[in-house]
Amino acid sequence: MSVEMEPVLKQLGLREQPFAPTADPAYFYATRGHRECLFRLWSSVDERHGIAVVLGDYGTGKTTLLRKLLTGMGAQPERYNTAVIGSPIPSWTSFSLLESIIAQFSLRPDKRSFVAYMESLNQYLIQNRARINTLIIDDAQNLNKRGQLELLRLVQNLELPQHKLLNLVLFAQMEWTAVLKAAPNFLQRINMTYTLGPLDAAETRDMIEFRLAQAGAAPETLQFDDAAVRAIHAYAQGSPRIIITLCRNAVILASQLRMPRIGQEIILHTIQKTMLPDQEKRAQVLAALTASDSRREQPTPPRPPVREEFPAQDPKRAVALTREERANQLLLRAARSQPHKPGTGGAS
Repeated sequence: MSVEMEPVLKQLGLREQPFAPTADPAYFYATRGHRECLFRLWSSVDERHGIAVVLGDYGTGKTTLLRKLLTGMGAQPERYNTAVIGSPIPSWTSFSLLESIIAQFSLRPDKRSFVAYMESLNQYLIQNRARINTLIIDDAQNLNKRGQLELLRLVQNLELPQHKLLNLVLFAQMEWTAVLKAAPNFLQRINMTYTLGPLDAAETRDMIEFRLAQAGAAPETLQFDDAAVRAIHAYAQGSPRIIITLCRNAVILASQLRMPRIGQEIILHTIQKTMLPDQEKRAQVLAALTASDSRREQPTPPRPPVREEFPAQDPKRAVALTREERANQLLLRAARSQPHKPGTGGAS
């Protein structure tokens, strides 16, 4: 955490940034889908069933699941023997991939040849057969050549009568599906496939609240109201990565305005100023907010003036805060006044 950010976080009652862009296992919010996926992964690994594949679009939590799996394995080194290839290079030959596998298991064969490497790996796995040997590959969609998948098939074919000598756990983008279908010899050997989906609105709120609690926030020091969560979910379309990015930028803005309650005005302003222009996404946000307004039976009580919530010692500061809030309200009002055409208009 940078020195500049410390006063910002302390002002909001936070020990640390709750929406950091890193896949910290401590901030892993397990949705029902994540819990089921993790359960199936552990079952496949512990039973030594061979190949397990986790698919999902960008930002659906694959890398966080990977790190959660690694954390569990690292806690029991006498039981699990694990190697990780973080991001294979698409141009690798099958031998380059084999070299990387050998290196990740810290092996040094006498000769640099395919036969010598395979023999070395086979002997190593047999010597460690009392442990659960697992090779985890992230960004497996980079393995898009038939020779690369054939190499993985050969490596995974190393087995004893009772079980496989090596598990493969592969995390990949959805685009890898076409590559797998084009390699039926490998596809048929996949024991378990799980596809991660987007978060729904309730899961979006739960994830935000979970991360805030992990960072030490209390409801009276920092919270996202219902309208803010609706706007975030509509913009992110359930992508955890986009939700986290939007929340992080909104928290920074809230600290500048000294507003612990983050509403739709702050989220709209954050979208406009910190996210890539996207009229379709802005239209989705506007539609979600206006639909909610039309269903509301009772009007929302008026927000107290900013200067009453946060008395400013400097009168100029108080005026500036009031102007900022008015600017945010005008932003929302202008967005609502524009005609909405699906896919073409949106909040600006």
